[in-house]
Amino acid sequence: MAKGKNRKKNATKNHTSGAAPVMPKEGILGDEKTLTDLDYELQAAQRAAGIKENTYGVWGPIWRFMVWYDSKKVPHTFRKKSYMLLMLFTGWFGGHRWYQGRRFLALCETLLFWTGIPLILLVTDFMEVFPIQPDENGYITMK
Repeated sequence: MAKGKNRKKNATKNHTSGAAPVMPKEGILGDEKTLTDLDYELQAAQRAAGIKENTYGVWGPIWRFMVWYDSKKVPHTFRKKSYMLLMLFTGWFGGHRWYQGRRFLALCETLLFWTGIPLILLVTDFMEVFPIQPDENGYITMK
């Protein structure tokens, strides 16, 4: 019986001594960073240096499309109250997008209203617009 206990101790001891070192949870500045955060920082640094970004598997094309799409967005200024009312009454088919001036996305939402996709986008739009404080004239600017 003593042999079995020692064997378990030795197996555990050998397993932990040969394991890879554990990364600390805190970064240089003391904030917690995950591997995903570090990967985003690496890709942003590669983009800033003019180096092609390393993207993996199916996420590569998706990542490149997201970066391209974000670079093409232009800021739009509109009244928050009008936008919220349009979201409430016409958001299910993309009516608020026409008011915002994003015609391609508005057309896509209008054509695909029957799928329910615009409703999902409406919820995300609401979460994005609601916390923004309007200026003294009631206008907000979104990209």
